[in-house]
Amino acid sequence: MRGIVRFVGEILLTAGLLMLFYAAYEVYGSRWETDREQQGLAQGLEDAWAEAEERGPDSEPLPGSADSRLYIPSLDLDWVVVNGTTQDDIRYSPGHYTEYPSSPGQAGNYAIAAHRTPGLFWDIDLLDDGDVLVLEDGENFYTYEVFREETVVPTDVWVIEPDPFDDVEGAGDAEDAEEAGGEVEPGRSIITLTTCAPKLNNTHRLIVWGELVETTPKSEGMPDSIAHMAPDADESE
Repeated sequence: MRGIVRFVGEILLTAGLLMLFYAAYEVYGSRWETDREQQGLAQGLEDAWAEAEERGPDSEPLPGSADSRLYIPSLDLDWVVVNGTTQDDIRYSPGHYTEYPSSPGQAGNYAIAAHRTPGLFWDIDLLDDGDVLVLEDGENFYTYEVFREETVVPTDVWVIEPDPFDDVEGAGDAEDAEEAGGEVEPGRSIITLTTCAPKLNNTHRLIVWGELVETTPKSEGMPDSIAHMAPDADESE
């Protein structure tokens, strides 16, 4: 009887350890895969910008194609952002919502979604008002300052509208705006980061908004806020 109990205990212990290792891989092992995929996307980003110039401004972005680069200097993180927010699109990178036309630095809402996993938006809850977010496209660096953070339910899709705060605070009802006289052009340029909340769960969405405060042509080099994140920054020190 003792042998049976010992055998069962060993089986349960082994199963528990396997589950622990699997959970650790799901949380932290995916970071290695994300970094590897990001390297591949970064190599093709310049080509994507060049192709965008050849296609012209009226061309529709291809789902999953590289669109911009996002820097969060306070977290020492940056990613290539792809077009689209399907599970395939954002498996290893943040994805740009394409429901509304938007471009980095332009009037409107450049909204980005990413999984709440290490290597992606795991720590964006650490961002505070006044922290900097930088978007890079083929011509400029666009610096945004965080001005608001909120946790909402998944059905609160108003958070990615061209101007989420054009309506009464928190209402976000686009139908009311249409009834009042049609769509209104957004008057400012904002960036929106969306991810699951709380960590390791998807019952809610954590939203972080920033507003454009500065545009820096790439001919002038990287803004001071992200200069330490340049590929050759370590070599120059």
